[in-house]
Amino acid sequence: ANRSGAVCCSEDQDEVRAEMTESGAQLFARLEPRRCLKDIEPRLFPEDGGPDHGEVVELYGTEGTGKTELLYHLLCRCVLPAVTGGLEVDVVFVDTDYSLDMLRLVSILDSRLNAARSAGSPSAASDEAALRSCLSRLLVVHCSSSSQLLLTLHFLQTSLSSRPSLALLLIDSISAFYWLDRCEGGASFTRQEEKLSKCAELLGRLLR
Repeated sequence: ANRSGAVCCSEDQDEVRAEMTESGAQLFARLEPRRCLKDIEPRLFPEDGGPDHGEVVELYGTEGTGKTELLYHLLCRCVLPAVTGGLEVDVVFVDTDYSLDMLRLVSILDSRLNAARSAGSPSAASDEAALRSCLSRLLVVHCSSSSQLLLTLHFLQTSLSSRPSLALLLIDSISAFYWLDRCEGGASFTRQEEKLSKCAELLGRLLR
């Protein structure tokens, strides 16, 4: 095989080319085990009962019940370094409601880093360096329509396969564009549900 990935046969045969569907880096990343999140929050999930690979956890409730605040807590738990009690994994936050308050998130992270230092956690990193390290594990994507959400999920298919450190996907919220899609779909129920159905299908692929 030559370096371009084409397989050259003998002269009396047609040239056969093998299409590369993933890079070598993506292959090794895909084969590398992804961090388990069973211990993401022992007070929320029973012992060894946290979300396993490919599982979905839905948070629902009326406005003001603390759903987004709980997402902040889980997000911080994931991106904080192991020496401070965190899981030290990458997180993608898809913000469809534009509800993510970065100042609030930074405040929570800073508070927990300071608490860990006060407790004598062996971390030599400065306050700013530790905070930057935490934020480097977070990718925030804002979507303002179902079409943008679909494109984001397509992008994540590649990201998940090439980044084994990416362990958690948060979406706030998956139903943000439901009424907008219904309005644009007119009288056709199929058109009303089309984009949301495609989002669900892509999420199913990501879980696999």
